[in-house]
Amino acid sequence: MRIGELADRSGLTAPTVRFYEREGLLPQPARGDNGYREYSDIDLDRASNLALFRGLGLEAAEAARLADQCATGHCDLTWSELPPLLERQRATIAQRVAELTDLDARLAALQAMVPTGRSIEPIPIQLEEHAMTHCTCDDGCCCPPGGPCC
Repeated sequence: MRIGELADRSGLTAPTVRFYEREGLLPQPARGDNGYREYSDIDLDRASNLALFRGLGLEAAEAARLADQCATGHCDLTWSELPPLLERQRATIAQRVAELTDLDARLAALQAMVPTGRSIEPIPIQLEEHAMTHCTCDDGCCCPPGGPCC
């Protein structure tokens, strides 16, 4: 099969397949007499698993290693390694969700202050956000660099 079919069937794009090959995350495929890449079912299996593991948020090198294990008949290793990797990925996501929740609360507090001009600080806000809430625009504190003020 050619790169377009491999891409369609694996869930990757052709440019992504080429990139992964250049980076060594997918092996270079055989070439036909015409110079076109020729992919096997094993290549498809490897690319599909790489796409699956990348879709779970695993780092590219880790995803490629796991996909290669499966493609070379060692899926049992992949499945035994997956639980701690997935646990670590979920912990990373939970941390990021907490950070985004905090950021959303800070944005909501700042947004609540902007239209009314009142100064409330129910949630700790960053120094630069604090400066904006006490800005009168007389001293240019809320002006963008080189831009008009208020």
